Amino acid sequence: MLAWLESLDTGLFEVINRGGQNAFFDWFMPFMTDLKNFAYILPLVGILILWRERKAGLVFLVFIGLTLAITDPFSSRFLKEWVGRIRPCQVLSGVRLLTDCNTSYSFPSSHAVNIFAAAYFLAQPFKKLAPILFGIAAIVGYSRIYIGIHYPLDVIGGAAIGLLIAWPIRRLKDEVMRRLHISPLLNTKSHVPDNEQK
Repeated sequence: MLAWLESLDTGLFEVINRGGQNAFFDWFMPFMTDLKNFAYILPLVGILILWRERKAGLVFLVFIGLTLAITDPFSSRFLKEWVGRIRPCQVLSGVRLLTDCNTSYSFPSSHAVNIFAAAYFLAQPFKKLAPILFGIAAIVGYSRIYIGIHYPLDVIGGAAIGLLIAWPIRRLKDEVMRRLHISPLLNTKSHVPDNEQK
């Protein structure tokens, strides 16, 4: 990594981790960074998609599951070992650590990879909620820096990797649905011929 980029990354980490602390964030960021806190929401979202979309929903859930089955091991087992970047909590002094300092490598943030990939998929059936979905993903990514275990570039790189993996898989999902003659997600509006509209 270029020295100036690493210096910038470290500087941003220190601003977020040491300079942006407050009592609310000290509670909120550890909550957001623990994806188990969202575990009860995901089955409900899956049931909602299946209920509203039937076949299209089933195909959607298969492909989002496939995406996460790729992103997590790819980031956690391959990229981290390949890049070998040490976590800030292991090499920097004065880190405000709000969780255990993980012994695995730092780049990329697997949380960012997974949640941005999921947000990209979920933004398709829930278009109006897309800003909220990506906002939640951004907060989770920010939380990884705030609690002291990732650099900003770990999160930014992780988000980009998640989107780059999810994009072609979502396109493949759309092509499979087209070939199977399954209607697009949330295609719930009936099409009324123009001459029948008054």
